[in-house]
Amino acid sequence: MGRIIFGGILGGIIAFVWSFVSWMVFPWHEWTFQSFRNEEFVSWVIKENVKKDGVYIIPHAGSPKTAVTPGELKDKIEHEKSSTKDGPFVYAQIKRKGIDYTSPKQYIISFLNQFLGAALISFLLLKLSESTYMGRLLFVTTMGLIVGVLGSIPNWNWFGGGNLFLLVNMADLIITWFLAGLLMAAVVKQKPERDLLM
Repeated sequence: MGRIIFGGILGGIIAFVWSFVSWMVFPWHEWTFQSFRNEEFVSWVIKENVKKDGVYIIPHAGSPKTAVTPGELKDKIEHEKSSTKDGPFVYAQIKRKGIDYTSPKQYIISFLNQFLGAALISFLLLKLSESTYMGRLLFVTTMGLIVGVLGSIPNWNWFGGGNLFLLVNMADLIITWFLAGLLMAAVVKQKPERDLLM
């Protein structure tokens, strides 16, 4: 348990620091975002039409309040198919009151998230029967790739994030867990004896 917690703390710190550098210092995430032609007007429309924070989608099919006949259901499906295909399609996460980037809350949650991820990876590292340092490093780095494949590709496929958005986010995850893995692979291991590098 001690090595899992230690690996979680160590990996969490490295992942948190890299994430800060990746988002606040490097411009590559900014390259993936598009801007509205009239941002003030779009913001006003959102405020006027959004009652609470959450995920919003256009067109929104909703669920019928009452039972529908087969004919009504067929008409509803045809309408949804047409409006979805014709566009625009919008998938948005909205916080009506904005985000205060000076508040420590988001940073604390971010670190706890990275710590939990690193602790879970540490738990799996300890389950490896025999491995070298490079094998453990590859394992941790592969975890970043798996998160990217399962988490980023569905968003790209269904919600239209764009190719650059996909590539940058996947690269960011792989780099995050490669850097964290450099130390995690050295300290989180089943046997205490010194590993060979190859």
